[in-house]
Amino acid sequence: MFQVDRVAAVVRPTEKMMNFLKKQSGYRETSGVGPQKDCTILLIPQFEGPGQATAYIKGMAQAIFEGELASWDIDPSLWPKDRSYATFSQWFSVEYHSLIYDLVLLEAHLAEMG
Repeated sequence: MFQVDRVAAVVRPTEKMMNFLKKQSGYRETSGVGPQKDCTILLIPQFEGPGQATAYIKGMAQAIFEGELASWDIDPSLWPKDRSYATFSQWFSVEYHSLIYDLVLLEAHLAEMG
């Protein structure tokens, strides 16, 4: 009923990314919640199977990789030179979730009803 017609791709840093982050001068976890728990979630198109979703992420991997690095205010001169999909796959894992509901829309609907 209030399902979003997208797939959520959760981008989770691996130990390789975490080791890189911890070496950066400005890195600190806030309130014990680090990047492996508070991950980036991307909404991507619906696909018929996980292979298509992976292919989509593969095509966007460099932009996602650079977005993740930029979100930590890491000087671009310190970024890994190789930001290919193969390197992205070593630095991040991606999990896909197809059932996404917008509770804000549901809440608005319930308020209208009653």
